[in-house]
Order: sequence, then structure tokens, then C-alpha cells
Amino acid sequence: MENTAASAAAVLPPRPQPRQPRRYRRPAPWLGLVAIGYAVVQLAMVIPHTGHALGWDESVYVSQVDPRTPPAYFSAPRSRGVSLLVAPVVAATDSIPVLRVLLMLLSAGALYGAFRVWTRLLPPPQVALAALLFSGLWITQISGPAVMPNLWVAIGAVAAVGWFLRAPDEPNARWWLAAVLAGVTLVRTPDGGWLALPLLIGAIGVRTWRPALPALIGGPLLGAAQWIGEAYDRFGGIGGRLNVSSHVEGGMGLHFSVGAALRSLNGPQLCRPCEVPLRHPELTVWWLALPVLTLLAVHAALRDRQELRRVRVGLGRPAARPPAVPLTLLPIVCAAALALPYLLLIDYSAPRFLMPSYALLALPIAGLVFRAVRAARSPQHLAVALGVIVTLHLASQFVILDHTAKQSDTTTGRYRTAAQGLQRLGLRPPCLVTGDRALPIAYHAGCSSAQTSGNNRSTTLPSLLRRAAREPTALLLRRGQARPPSYARTWVGYPLPGTEWNAYLPPDQAREWEAAKSRQETSGKGASMGAMTTTYPTTSWAGFEAAEPTFAGYAQDRFRRYRHHVLATLRQDGSPRVTPLEVTFLSGELWLGMMPDSRKALDLRRDPRFSVQANPGPGDGLTEGDVRVSGRAVEVTDPEAVARFAEAVRPPEPFHLFRTEVTEVVHTASENGEMVLRTWRPGRPVQVVRRGSDDSPPRVEG
Repeated sequence: MENTAASAAAVLPPRPQPRQPRRYRRPAPWLGLVAIGYAVVQLAMVIPHTGHALGWDESVYVSQVDPRTPPAYFSAPRSRGVSLLVAPVVAATDSIPVLRVLLMLLSAGALYGAFRVWTRLLPPPQVALAALLFSGLWITQISGPAVMPNLWVAIGAVAAVGWFLRAPDEPNARWWLAAVLAGVTLVRTPDGGWLALPLLIGAIGVRTWRPALPALIGGPLLGAAQWIGEAYDRFGGIGGRLNVSSHVEGGMGLHFSVGAALRSLNGPQLCRPCEVPLRHPELTVWWLALPVLTLLAVHAALRDRQELRRVRVGLGRPAARPPAVPLTLLPIVCAAALALPYLLLIDYSAPRFLMPSYALLALPIAGLVFRAVRAARSPQHLAVALGVIVTLHLASQFVILDHTAKQSDTTTGRYRTAAQGLQRLGLRPPCLVTGDRALPIAYHAGCSSAQTSGNNRSTTLPSLLRRAAREPTALLLRRGQARPPSYARTWVGYPLPGTEWNAYLPPDQAREWEAAKSRQETSGKGASMGAMTTTYPTTSWAGFEAAEPTFAGYAQDRFRRYRHHVLATLRQDGSPRVTPLEVTFLSGELWLGMMPDSRKALDLRRDPRFSVQANPGPGDGLTEGDVRVSGRAVEVTDPEAVARFAEAVRPPEPFHLFRTEVTEVVHTASENGEMVLRTWRPGRPVQVVRRGSDDSPPRVEG
């Protein structure tokens, strides 16, 4: 019997096996990784150097919403969006590290969200590369945890242009566009206007973009509402605010500031006036390549457009769809609009000013990179080479970031140290600080700040003096560089240890401080006064005259009786040098004039401490007593001040001129058989010590 089953199986074809479904490969989250890396760099390299104190501009923005400190003067060019951004954090805590960390997280999230808008317009890896090119810049990294507006304008500009391009196809994009433009304008109103301008022109000229017109008009108006209201409240209107802003900016007009921008590429963070040389020019390759790469991106986009036209008329074979020209040109046009005022209308520069332009230019440049890789004969090799170039670029940015972050650490650290010095001098809220760098130092001391001149002029001199009469006040001046203004000529100056400033206190306030310090020393608790116990207060000769007019008149008369006196300075090895000298009393100051390159002048340049002994006169009786003035000598190099002195005194020229800051005046005399020592120091009454000829202890008066 045949096996029919076997033969049938041999005839039938094999049963087809079911196909295995393709496994879905989720694309790598490159953009998310870039945002995470951005946050990690801030946490590792920026926050450790900036987490202890705020910078100048940051103090202005934070003080507006900090319930623990008085608000600093808010100048006309500023906008309040950044203050509103940090208000919830500042209201909850005064911890600067917490503020930095939260801003780090917020900036990384905003970076991701802004570039995420473009993933429906461009390939996601290309968008991630653009985000990397922008977030890898040192100025972007150091701005992440900073309370400054420029980074948020940059992030908002990327999102706004992306939503604008999506508006014709997505109705909800118009709402997002309006919201982003409102936010950018709230953060920095002029930048919001410059960003919206080319978009508005494009929407008017291109029919497919006209649905975005309401958002382009309503968004900026909504964001500028607060700025406009404040303009009418404080400056008499929009025109008045713009005029004041122009004055603060140094006079808005035609200023070709490209050179200043180039010199500030690798720091400083603010170049005003911009006279510094370009530091580390070898690290500027990326910045110098930006315009070249931008032109190449434009050329590639226009070439793709021509190729597309050839395909449409049958003159070529269809290829992969090229990127649309607006995706390349519109970010470039908006970048140029945002850069225009900073390159052509002001006479100073800062790297942060051009951050919005850098962010927008990163998009077409990333597209150029991907296009070059696709068109290369060996895409893998070119991709590796470009990867190496990008890595070197990021490494160069990290070098600059490390240097700049350490500089910020030093600068803001001095602000904090100076504030602590003011607190040790007795400044407690309510208090007032004026003078050099008063604004950030006052914020960290919990005081108000005020200026009677300059870009941050916020009060008048009579008002300042009225406040100084009723609350603790300090005038800050750079040690050895600035002369106290006329109203503070009699104030007492205290060096703030660890800083370059002297704090000048009104005489009554200085006397109270010295009395409190004396009580501390008498009670054996002098160490509680901290480092201030080792400093020596100073004042001008006018301050001595105001405090002790009789003593000052007698001392001045003793010096004027004779022409030559004896000056003691310190040699380079620390040993004393004694030389003859003439002194001059003029305009409430004691002046020391010296021949050019004399030994005593070189001594004082190196170490300003001095003592000058009045000529005791003829004979050996010392019947008129002995007068000695000690202090610090500050060289005066201002040509106008030197010319005024030369006109009044007519010394042999050329000459060195030193203004003295008095720390001590001593008069020694013999009275009724006793040796009497009278000593005056700024802020203290005259102390009299009488020593008789017997073995009895000296008697101290005062």
C-alpha cells in the first residue's frame, strides 16, 4: 500500500512563515542630553564660583523683589522681567546657592523647550547640534545660573522664530508665539522690539505668515505694558524714558562697536570703556568663523532653492527634499536685527549682548554641518573630523569659562567682604551706602544705595546729607585713587580689609564707632570686633580741623613757621629713611611735593605710610614743643589737580605730588615740669598723657 501522505507532502509548497515585525527604534534623545550636559557644566564650573554673592546687575534685579533689602535704583534701560522670574525663589529664601541651582535647572529646561520647538521643522539631531553649539559657549554657561536677562532673550528668540515658522500650519502656534514674545519683551523690552520687527515685516510681506500678525502685535504690547506704565510714572512718557536710557548708555547714536565686541569675546564680561586687549586670540576661532559660516549657510540655502526650481521644471532628477530657505534666512535676519543696536548704536560691549544672535545663528550653522556631511564622498570620515572640531571648540570655551568664573568669584567675593566690613563698622539696616561699587555692596550689607552723580544718580546731595544725619551712612572710595568729595572732606575713612575700598563715615558716626570699639577693648572683648580692630582710620586735614580746630591750627602754625621739615618713609627692606621735605596746606589737605624719582617718592609709591616731623626750630630747648603727623600718602596723577597745585605753589617742575590721609597727630611739649603728650586720631577725642619727673605713673586724660 502506497504512502499517499508522504507523496502529497512532497508535492505541496512549504507553508510561508509569518514575518517578524520590525522593532521600533526610538531615536536617541540628543537634545535632552545637551540640556542635561548644560546643567552639569553649570553645577560643576559656574555655581561653585558664583554661589556666595551676586554681581552688580544681579543685585539690582534681585533687590526689586527681595523683601529683606531695600530696592536699588532701577535705571531707565532696564526691564523687570528677570526680577519677576526670580521673585518666588527670593521671597522664599535668601540663599544665593539655592537661587543659583534653581536658575540652573530652569535655564536647562528652557533651553530644551526652545530648541524642541524646532524639531518639527528640522531633523532632531540637527536641532540638538544647534543647541550644543549655543549652550557650549562660555557666556551661555556662565549666564545659566545668573540673574541676568540676556540668556532668556536668547532662549525666547529661538522659540519665537520657531513658533512663527510653525504658525501657518498650526493654529496653536500663534498663541505660543504671542506668549514667547510677551516674555522676551517683559525681560528686555528693547530686545523684544528688535526681535519682533523682522517677523512683523515678514508677516506683512508674505501671505502665508499673515496669520501670525495678531501675535506679533499683541505679544510685544502685552510684555511692554509694565515698561510703558513705568515710563509714564517715572520719566514722563516713552520719549522721556528713551532719552534717559540714551544718556545712561552713553548717548545712543552711530557707534561702530565691532572692535569692542571682538576685544570682549574672551572676557571681561563688561567692557566699558573697552580699552582692554583681546585676551587669548587663539581661542577666538569660533567667533571669527561665525560670519563665514553664516554666509556659507545662506549660499547653501539659495543653491538648494535653485536646485528645487530645476527639479520642478524638469531640468534635473528629484532628490531628497532640501531645507526651506526661510528656515535658514529667517533666524539669520532676526539675529542681525538683535545684534544691530549693540554693534552700531552704543560705544561699549559685553559678550552677553550678542547671545540672542549666537543662539539663532547656531540653527543654520548646524544645518550647514549636516548638509556638508550628507554631500561628502565619505560621510563617516567628515563626521568624525567635524566632531573633533566641535570638541576642540567646546574645550576652548571651557578654558575661558574657568578663567571668567574665577574672576567673577574674586569680584563678587570682594563685594561680600566689603559688606561684612561695613557691618563691623556698625552699619545695620536702615543704613545707606554711596560711592564706588555702592550698589552691590549695599545689597549684601542689607542697606540702601544712592548716588548723587553718574548713570545711577538717584538722589541729590542735600537729600543724601539729610539721610546721613539720621541713619548710618558710608561712602566707598578706592583706596589711594579717589579723593573724598567736598561734602565728605571731614569724614573719617576706614580701610575695609580684603578689599580695595575705604569706607568713610560721618564724624559723629565715626566717634560713636570708636567709642564702641574703645568700650570693647576696655572690657577685654576687643577680639569680637573682628579684623577691624587692626585697621587705622584716616581723614583729610580738613577733617582734623573740623574735629579739633584749636589743635589743628596750632599744628599747622608749627609747620608754617619753617620751610623744611623731616619726612620718615620705609625703604624696600623695611628700614626707615629720613629726609628733608617741604609741606603745603591747601584746600583742606596736607600736600607733600617731591623731586622726580626721589628716593622718598619711590618709597611712598611702594608703601604709603609716612610720618612728617615739624622743624623744632633753633636751639635745644624745644620750648614750642614738637608736632608729628602720620598717615598714608596718596600720589596724585590727575593732570588738572597737579596743574592747580603748581599754579598755587609754583614748585620746581616736574615733581611728584602726594595727598596725605591723616591717621595720627601728636604734640609733645614740656609744661610745668611735666612731659605732656597730646594724641589725636580720627573719630576719637584728643588723649592727653602727663608724665612727671618722679616715679609716679603717667596720668591719662581723655
